[in-house]
This record gives sequence, C-alpha cells and structure tokens, in this order.
Amino acid sequence: RPCVKHNFLVKDVKQLASTIKKAFYLATTGRPGPVVVDIPKDVTAQKAEFIYPDTISLRSYVPPEKADGAQVEKAVDLLLSAKRPMIYTGGGVILDNAHGELKELTRSLGYPITNTLMGLGAYPATDGLFLGMLGMHGTYEANLGMHNCDVLLAIGARFDDRVTGNIEKFCPT
Repeated sequence: RPCVKHNFLVKDVKQLASTIKKAFYLATTGRPGPVVVDIPKDVTAQKAEFIYPDTISLRSYVPPEKADGAQVEKAVDLLLSAKRPMIYTGGGVILDNAHGELKELTRSLGYPITNTLMGLGAYPATDGLFLGMLGMHGTYEANLGMHNCDVLLAIGARFDDRVTGNIEKFCPT
C-alpha cells in the first residue's frame, strides 16, 4: 500500500468491471501512479455478466482541472523576484511529453535547471543552463545549486530520499 496511489480488494465478481474502470481512472488522472487491484482466487473462479460502466464516480477523489489564478500569480511573482532560483524537473515532464514547454520556460527565465534520473532527457544536457542530474548520483553543481537556491520551481518531480537525503538539511534557505 505505501508504494501505490490506491488499492482495491474485489470481494464480488459483479464489482470487478467497475473496479477496473476506477483503477484506470485513478492511475491516469491527477498525478499518474500505480493502482493495485487485488482479486482473490475465489472471485476469479466465479462468473458474472460483463457490464463495463461508461462513467464512474469517486466522491473522495476529484483531481483539479485547472490551477487557481491567484496562486499562480503569487508563484510567478515569487519566481521573478528570486535571487538564486532553481528549476527542478523529473519524469513527469517526460510522461506528459512537455519537453518543448520546459525548454521554452527555462530559456525565457534564464534559470539553472537540474533533473532527477527519471527526468534525464527532458532538457538538453548540452544547454548552458543545465547543471546535470541531482541527488546522491548527481553532480556537485546541481546539488549545491539546489542547496543554496532561494526559490525552487519543481516540475514533474518527486522529493524522494535519493534527492533530499536528510530531509532536515535539504534546501535550508
């Protein structure tokens, strides 16, 4: 359970089709992630009419469809007033095929950029703004830039322990 976005236990074969629909919806919306559907042996041995729903409803899960304008404005103001900004990217950029947008944003801001292992290839490694990969297997420059930045723009990245190390000492400013 700790390593998946959600998990289901199917107790009735009649619920299998709708559970699969829910699982795919959860896995592919919001922040994508794995979803486990646990189907016990006694359920797999049963038969039922296949009814795949056109739509599903999950009252506890409503991913945001668009950002709050006021919050975006505050973030832009913070980014533009930064003295030591840094852009931190990960595999989410690759999953969303947002290479072009990332390149355009980074070059228009002129801020240094780093990425995670899963984000390699999202930004051209030959570009002068690229500091290399971050984390325990990353470059000294990327880690130092991250450690000393005053504003960090994270795009499609997780803050896992291979990047942060000791969380109490990560990005102290």
